[in-house]
Amino acid sequence: MSGLAGIERSAAARFLGTPMAWLVQGPTLPAGVLESARRDGLLWVAETPGGLAGFAAAQAAPGAPGDLFVLEMSVALPCQGRGLGRALLAAVIAHARGPGGFRRVTLTTDRELPWNGPFYRRQGFEEIQGPDMPAYLEARLREEAAGGLDAARRCAMAHPLSP
Repeated sequence: MSGLAGIERSAAARFLGTPMAWLVQGPTLPAGVLESARRDGLLWVAETPGGLAGFAAAQAAPGAPGDLFVLEMSVALPCQGRGLGRALLAAVIAHARGPGGFRRVTLTTDRELPWNGPFYRRQGFEEIQGPDMPAYLEARLREEAAGGLDAARRCAMAHPLSP
């Protein structure tokens, strides 16, 4: 799992020069969280001839049956722009459409940076606001704000799945 932390660190370098530049030195997903996602069949990796290049990790949303929450999606900086992020996200969505009973895929992200909110919108995600926001996403956004992310820039998004 240590290779995945390296990918996450590399991907964070993309935030240099943005209001989230401090993420370059921020924490990565704990190994136990990644191991749990792997064990649950909710960890996907992207490989290139040079080795691992990206990953997506998800979990069944706590207290929200039917929601698959994307914990992290990262592509190593030198491998970005090749469609690996789209492929990883497509794998997550395809899994959610399977027999697991998920009705949507959710995540939290920066609403403005082109490789965050706008990227997810192009992939079919919609921002969730107000009474449509499940408690676990409200809690996640509060945790992110407490961790230093700008609450005004953060949003929760969902990709509804066809029945």
